[in-house]
Amino acid sequence: MKYFFITSLGRSGTKFFANMLNHSNEVMCFHEPYREDYVNLPLSYYASDLKVLESNLQERFKDVELKTSAESSCNYYGEVNSLLRYNTTWLKNNLNAKVAHVVRDPKKVVPSIYSRNVYKNGSSHLEIVPQNSDPYASQWVKMSRFEKICWYWTHTNKMLSNELDQCFKFEDLISDYGKFQELINYLEIPMIPESVWKTEVSKPKNTSKTAIFRVKAKSMLQFKESDVELIGGYNEWSEDMKKSFNAICGDTAKKMGYGI
Repeated sequence: MKYFFITSLGRSGTKFFANMLNHSNEVMCFHEPYREDYVNLPLSYYASDLKVLESNLQERFKDVELKTSAESSCNYYGEVNSLLRYNTTWLKNNLNAKVAHVVRDPKKVVPSIYSRNVYKNGSSHLEIVPQNSDPYASQWVKMSRFEKICWYWTHTNKMLSNELDQCFKFEDLISDYGKFQELINYLEIPMIPESVWKTEVSKPKNTSKTAIFRVKAKSMLQFKESDVELIGGYNEWSEDMKKSFNAICGDTAKKMGYGI
């Protein structure tokens, strides 16, 4: 069995990759299939040397091996999984996996994350915050929620670009079949026909516009208006927000090919 993974920061529009890659009979590909990854994510960030984390990962992939062994035609197992972003070295060393980093324009990702519960009071999961060696650690308590989300995008993509040897822009993968072919070749999995790629990229994706629509729908059905926080697109931001965004995300965004 050959393993491959696509990882990123959440809200980067990558969910549709799993459906696309499953068009090959030789491939089984899933989007974030294990709920325990939500527990392993903060463990991997805050205490990567914990024995319980190593045990969790070993047991998790024993289960994967058991499930895939029943599929005689399956030669490749993959996941599109932002929750494994702190486990890329483990995946490469223990599974000999190919791991790809996908990045998306922070001007799209930041508003999408903002519409969720990330860095909100009362959030139900353990947040990723700067560790002591991070320059933003001393500023964290004074930073706005918007600034914290900007840090989250920068921290994640800087970390992944250091851990992995190639980064693919989401926008390129859904607009240029040649760029998509580069991703498939990098993962060393069967090529997806251009006709399938065209069909899949034309479908609605799990991006900021659909996220905002869901939030608005929920607000109409069950939430008070004050529970919903939307900031719109970059051109709708205040000058202070743009200044903060540029200060926190700007250098990393430019290195990854995004204009600020």
